[in-house]
Amino acid sequence: MEGMSDDPDAEPDPSHRVIEPSVLYVGTPAYLVATRNPDGTPNLAPASSHFALSRTIVLGLEEGGRSLDNVRRHPELTVNFPSSSQWRHVERLARVTGRDPVPEEKAGTYEFEPRKFERADLTPVASDLVDVPRVAEAPLQLEARVRRITPATTGEFGMVEAEVVRVHAAREITVEGTDHLDPEAWHPLIYAYRHFFDRGSEVGWTWKTPFAAMPAAVDRWELSGGTWAVSHAGGGSATVDLLRCDGGELVERIRLSDPAELRWAAAQFANGEETP
Repeated sequence: MEGMSDDPDAEPDPSHRVIEPSVLYVGTPAYLVATRNPDGTPNLAPASSHFALSRTIVLGLEEGGRSLDNVRRHPELTVNFPSSSQWRHVERLARVTGRDPVPEEKAGTYEFEPRKFERADLTPVASDLVDVPRVAEAPLQLEARVRRITPATTGEFGMVEAEVVRVHAAREITVEGTDHLDPEAWHPLIYAYRHFFDRGSEVGWTWKTPFAAMPAAVDRWELSGGTWAVSHAGGGSATVDLLRCDGGELVERIRLSDPAELRWAAAQFANGEETP
């Protein structure tokens, strides 16, 4: 089997331990999911299991919980991402439920709370396209319509696939004049192994980032038929070698200092990129 030694007497890897953690929340942004109760009032619940691709967001919601029951009946919701400084608002909802009576498995630990927004000291605000409110204080708010709910094989939760139909972002976390979130300004509330964290400092970039720009001199050199290679990137500087297209001889060496150009160079250097 791949990854296993053929030697039955082989010593285990001393750098790792086999463990059985009670949860597998390795570090994802927490969110508040708002849904519509049968009486038309809003429900608000904290969660962290989710992923998103394109305009689809997939949420893992607990079976027997009010949120999952609500979206099965009224297939609309909002997903509201708080900032790291708002963790206390999220925690105020940690031991309450929208179900009355309180489910047997939660009795003694949870209490019924019909006014979740008030309990969390948060403000509901009307959405544009769905009949479920958003959390006014959340810097990032998604309006979504449920397209499919798939029961988990364990029966413990449902996987809710929802189409995001509108995104609301606080001005201070966006780049003015664009549709981009500013990754340096956005500090989501990270939930990891039952603890809350801030995002932490930036350590790198992917080549797809919209905040990386090829230097104009390199762009002109490539358009003229020349080749280039990033020979150094790190420590607040980067170097690009401009090379002849025929023999690859060095013609000029450019040193970069602009932040956007440094991001571009770091991504190219990490991937070993150079023009053919």
